[in-house]
Amino acid sequence: MTIRTKIWLIAVSVAVTVGVASWGRMFLTRNRIIKDAQASAEELAHDIVEDLKSVPPGADDRDLEEKLLGYLNRHTRIVRLDLYVYRESSTPSSRIAAPRGDRPEITRFAPYVRQPLGFTRQQPAGESQEEPIELPVDLQGSWKATLDMRWTLGPVESMLKTEEQISIVFAVVFVIVLTLVSGLITQRVIGKPFELLAAAMRDVEGGDLSRRIPVENLDDVGRLSQGFNRMLERLSQADAQIRAFNQRLAAEIEKATHDLSEKNIALAQLNRLLNDVRLDNASKVRLATLGQLAAQLAHEIGTPLSSVSGHVQLALRERDLPVALRERLDVSAREIERISKIVRDYLDSTRPLEPERRPTALPKLLEEAVELVQAVAPDKRAAVTWAVDPALGDLVTDPGLLRQIVVNLVSNALDAVDKNGRIDVAARPVGEDVLITVSDTGHGIAPDDVRRIFEPFYTTKGRGKGTGLGLAICRQLTAALGGAISVESTPGQGSTFFVRIPSQGPPAVSPAPASATGEHRLRTAGGRA
Repeated sequence: MTIRTKIWLIAVSVAVTVGVASWGRMFLTRNRIIKDAQASAEELAHDIVEDLKSVPPGADDRDLEEKLLGYLNRHTRIVRLDLYVYRESSTPSSRIAAPRGDRPEITRFAPYVRQPLGFTRQQPAGESQEEPIELPVDLQGSWKATLDMRWTLGPVESMLKTEEQISIVFAVVFVIVLTLVSGLITQRVIGKPFELLAAAMRDVEGGDLSRRIPVENLDDVGRLSQGFNRMLERLSQADAQIRAFNQRLAAEIEKATHDLSEKNIALAQLNRLLNDVRLDNASKVRLATLGQLAAQLAHEIGTPLSSVSGHVQLALRERDLPVALRERLDVSAREIERISKIVRDYLDSTRPLEPERRPTALPKLLEEAVELVQAVAPDKRAAVTWAVDPALGDLVTDPGLLRQIVVNLVSNALDAVDKNGRIDVAARPVGEDVLITVSDTGHGIAPDDVRRIFEPFYTTKGRGKGTGLGLAICRQLTAALGGAISVESTPGQGSTFFVRIPSQGPPAVSPAPASATGEHRLRTAGGRA
């Protein structure tokens, strides 16, 4: 139930209460007036009795009749007067009736016999019933009499009816006016402020803490509105503080998350570095073992291998050798050369290196490297092109080591492409460095193999087709020249190797073991991965 409905119910209750009180007042007033009329009628009857006592003893019935008619004419409330006269035993009794609106009547009876005879006028419909008053009368002489006065409340009731109608109309009008006035006043004084308060509470429940209630009067409702506004002010301040705290907390969380992300990135980089260090250490352990093995192989295999190679070369010089035997001797010579190359690769990968520092024309170096690879592998029909940026001049480096790097990369590219493939070798300046790229359209390298492609003895070729030292030697030679080597590859689309070295030459002291000393630089195209 809304406040407006409650206010109107209160107003109607007040009006009904006033109406009931008015009806009670009219009821009590009617009873009091009727009682006053009855008392007045009794007093009138006593006055008539006292006046009849003054009638002389010699008066007859006609005199008494005239007397009664005089009373009837003077008092309008009297409806009928009956006087019963009791005379001596020898004289008959009589009843003198004086009704209003009819002729008087005198009736005689036997002595001392009083019959209840009287004249009663028919009352009109709706008129009040007559009220009888009977009093004894002591007439002068020996007569006795009884006065029967009948009176009516008709005028009183008519007046009361009129008054009641006026009172009812007045009460109805008063109740309606009181209801409307009290309802409107209550609505304006109480209902409207409470409705504003309820609307403000609904807005606050919806999240609008900026809502305020206008205060016009400092009554109870006004003080309640002021308290509500103060409460909202404190809530607004608390909400602002909470929002500011949440913003600070969100900023701190974001900052902590950013710091944690950076630390995770740094940790991932450290893990990668640690893994690289582990791999490098493993490579160094392998290289150290390989050095010992290579020294033993060079000692144990070198001398007999040189003897066999010499005898084969002498045999090939014979002119009368059968063709079939000459072909077998050629195969033997090539296999002996292959074994020699493998031994040299092992030796080159384990020897310390101090590169030279001299001006080098890069176009000529790339041309020599490409021609050397094509001469060694004439059966490879893939197209090999090379280009050098015109802005790139001579650089200071060890041409032998750099040539060996390019030869190994181009040789690997030839192994990766088919006869319709293409290999592009390019060089361009990058700041203070020189970037050499070797791209091919081959089968590419799987992501798992890319991570391990520069490890010693790791090869993607079939068994017996590679030693897994070519790219490891390239990494060692690039490090000796003060640079770095990397690869980008997409399976099925080809690979690109990037060699970045300083244009002003390698450092004076090599930061990492290299493949050969200056006196034993690698000059062959062997050692492909």
